[in-house]
Amino acid sequence: MKRLILTPLLFLAAITSCKKDIPLSEAIIGKWDLISRSQVTYMDNVKRNEYTYFYDPNESAIQFAAGGTGISYQNNDVYGTFSWTLSGSTITIPGDIPNIWDISINKDQLVWTFSDSESTDTVNYKYDFTFIAKKSN
Repeated sequence: MKRLILTPLLFLAAITSCKKDIPLSEAIIGKWDLISRSQVTYMDNVKRNEYTYFYDPNESAIQFAAGGTGISYQNNDVYGTFSWTLSGSTITIPGDIPNIWDISINKDQLVWTFSDSESTDTVNYKYDFTFIAKKSN
């Protein structure tokens, strides 16, 4: 009996392990519901603050379409449209202040990160941001 159960499981594992990875440019296509956004703040390279905001269901989403267009959603309503380009694992969304993110996809989760900084006469600030979204069904 164990052999009858184990054989199909091994066959299934062999098939799924041989599945080719989808290129990021194809895997990103679709609608992604935001799960969380995290920010870490550094003052003069010392971690000073960290927080994570968790989105409510349907609160915010982003959709990437083939051809470099996209739609952002707030509470299931269209909030805006945008264009995007992908180079390796870096996505750029042009605008008054271009958004340049490092992205990755792990199974059904899209993760994008970016950093920003500012300085005063006495302190240097650095901000690391991480967003996580889940592929919509």
